[in-house]
Amino acid sequence: MSQPVYSIRHVIVQLVRGPIYQQDSLLWARLLMDRGDVESHFHRMGLELVLEEEAGYAFLRNESSEETDGEEDVTVIDGEAPLPRLMRRNPLSFLPTVLLLELRERLLRHDQSVDGTDHLYLEFKEIVEFMRSYCGETGNEKKVENKISGAVKRLIDLSLLRQIPNRSEVIYRVEPILRAKLPVDQIEAVRDRLKGQLGHEDPADDEAEEKEHDE
Repeated sequence: MSQPVYSIRHVIVQLVRGPIYQQDSLLWARLLMDRGDVESHFHRMGLELVLEEEAGYAFLRNESSEETDGEEDVTVIDGEAPLPRLMRRNPLSFLPTVLLLELRERLLRHDQSVDGTDHLYLEFKEIVEFMRSYCGETGNEKKVENKISGAVKRLIDLSLLRQIPNRSEVIYRVEPILRAKLPVDQIEAVRDRLKGQLGHEDPADDEAEEKEHDE
């Protein structure tokens, strides 16, 4: 059976839906082949293609621009009339934001370690241990795990975590795209916002909207 043929249209559709990773070998190869045309296509829409060939990922974000002060979600580019933002910002609630920050800090330490491998892998039980104190629950392990599972699923939906298949234990890979989504110079700002939230909100409610992500 012959392999399916991917065109530039497949690449464009996938980028609108989410990142493309090097593991998606056929799409990745087509993206590299048609990179210039893909960039031009999205530039007309006010979007920037971020492609890290060495790290093996590509995604879209709104072009660097000055945002208006109005309520409408728009972008101003080169003095043109306001352009509606296609990549809308979707706030994360408290626990997914905490998990995002914890994973980013662990990824940073992993990168700085002498024997750091290409990817950071974590078992679900490890995630539970470092997230437990943020759940506001005592004596109800099942409820704690359910809350953390919900935060994990949210980051999977954002393509920041990936569950590794064919394993007897539940293991997740922290996707390298997290480095671009939360740069090192923004970690402290997110941490400060979380500290402020802990002083005013109940973490158990998990209702606060913190870090914003373009999807």
